[in-house]
Amino acid sequence: MKRFNYSKAIVGAFLLVIMIMSLIATGCSKKKVEFQIGFNEWVGFAPLYLAKEKGFFGNLDVQLHFIALEGDKRAGLYADRFQMICETIDMFQIERDEKNYPGKIVFAVDESYGGDGVLATKEIQNIKDLKGRKVASEPGLPAHFVLQYLLHKEGMTIDDIELIIMSSSDAAQAFIAGKVDIAGTYEPYLSIALDKREDAHLFISTKDLPNLVLDVAIVNNQTLDKRKSDVVKVYEGWIKAMDYYNNNPVESIDIMAKAFNLSSEEFKDTISGLRYIDKKKNDEIFGTSKKRGPIFENFKEVGLILKENKITKEVASPETKIDISIVNSIK
Repeated sequence: MKRFNYSKAIVGAFLLVIMIMSLIATGCSKKKVEFQIGFNEWVGFAPLYLAKEKGFFGNLDVQLHFIALEGDKRAGLYADRFQMICETIDMFQIERDEKNYPGKIVFAVDESYGGDGVLATKEIQNIKDLKGRKVASEPGLPAHFVLQYLLHKEGMTIDDIELIIMSSSDAAQAFIAGKVDIAGTYEPYLSIALDKREDAHLFISTKDLPNLVLDVAIVNNQTLDKRKSDVVKVYEGWIKAMDYYNNNPVESIDIMAKAFNLSSEEFKDTISGLRYIDKKKNDEIFGTSKKRGPIFENFKEVGLILKENKITKEVASPETKIDISIVNSIK
């Protein structure tokens, strides 16, 4: 009978332990790092789901959350429960008591391109005709900001009209019923109201106002300082999703529609009034350190309009709220 070799057994056991620890370490090193993004249930953000489904975020475990209330998005961003939120430039600036608030815009997601607008009766042909009129609109939504923008261009504010606050669908219904002669709303209510009221016309839509109503990605300062490479990965994922969508529209729409509990046809109808913003367009919007893009002037003008209408108290400088380094990181 052979004598049991304890020394070899000990060495073997030791090597086994080393191997197991190595495997554990390897597994840990491959574990995905979480990155939380919050936004309202709007199809403009749908390509984030496409990027996640296709693995375009790499080893970054991006978690996507529908958040209905602006206050909840802000609180989550400030507490670092969300590393990123997505919303329009005007929503980012509303109800600010000071200029030095958290968050920076790092890339653009989509723009309203005809999906939002203002309806009017045919006798209303210019902005000055709005003075003293009853106007139905829903504060916080793009069409309402378009109204503010139009008034601003004529040196007017919301105080110069009789604003009737109601939901966008109710605003369209009030317009159809003849209760108001101007209404701010979005598709499909724009088309429905135009079809049902004989003396109606589309006074203006976001198709006439390029780069005005932009949804953007906003990160908290802590994330930009400590996890900049992860922010770049999110942007890279977005760009890859844009390329994939352009080359594989049918499959992409099926994936994105599912995330919003819509049929593919419903999803296509919903996105008909927006444009997703790809790398080329982001480069144009943000510009470079030598030549700033139009988003800087957009941000400034939006803030001034909000302040004129007493929707915010303070307006931050665009240079303090827009970071071009993420867009510029991809050549």
